Amino acid sequence: MKIAIITDIHHGPQSHTKEAGWDGLPVVRQFIDRAIERNVDLVLDLGDHISDTTYENDYRFASELAAIFSTFPGKRVHVLGNHDVNNLSITDNEAIFGQSMQSSVHDLGEFRLIAWQPDVKIDMETGFNSTGAHLEWLVEALKADERSAIIATHVPLSGHSQIGNYYFERNAGYSTYPDHAAVRKAVEETGNAALWLAGHVHWNTITNVGNIQHVTIQSLSERFTTMPLTAAAYADLEIKDGELTIDVHGNDPFHVRVPFRKSGERPWVAPMQPFSEIDWAERRKQARA
Repeated sequence: MKIAIITDIHHGPQSHTKEAGWDGLPVVRQFIDRAIERNVDLVLDLGDHISDTTYENDYRFASELAAIFSTFPGKRVHVLGNHDVNNLSITDNEAIFGQSMQSSVHDLGEFRLIAWQPDVKIDMETGFNSTGAHLEWLVEALKADERSAIIATHVPLSGHSQIGNYYFERNAGYSTYPDHAAVRKAVEETGNAALWLAGHVHWNTITNVGNIQHVTIQSLSERFTTMPLTAAAYADLEIKDGELTIDVHGNDPFHVRVPFRKSGERPWVAPMQPFSEIDWAERRKQARA
């Protein structure tokens, strides 16, 4: 199974975080051409297609990207990011990219891909809304089939540290959903998730939580980790013989090779109670007995 991944393209106007004169469209074309050449099974786009400005500009920029994606002859899955819905509606995005932008399940033979689309609208004063009923949908989708599942979202749910992140070190609450711990717990309890793919935070990370590998992929247009160059990042994911490998290409290379198995096969032991709640005197007494 081979999947080509791209995220956080942010096609649109120049900004202080972009290299002067940066145009991501040729890199997106290179990404699609490479996916065709490698005969990948799926192209996966994790959202934030544009840097939003106005409805008219956003529609034009998203349409320019969609035209490139449409040249891939195989299966494509797109999820929405927060910038994609600031001015455009979900219906607009569906019309532009020619597919539903609702949560969906995709059969990949031995595995399944669950493209989970909770609300990605972000309030710059308060952050994201909780996932709410979207979590119920995800849990039911995971329970419906015992095959190992890959979950794809724009926003990561690992709760990983944002120390050093240009955007989120001082704004960690905006890097994930406020109910991320409850989401992880509910997903882990199904035992059927193996891998969680996300973008949004503009860097490459891997965080194993409860035997689910949470991976974030670097933004195509970012450069806070690659100054003065643009990251120009996209990734290959391959699952074979019980292992997954991820290779991020461009100016911020990243390589991952870990077992691919659903979390229920080797569930982690539940975390112990807080040390402050332990009666240490009683424990010492028992140890002396």
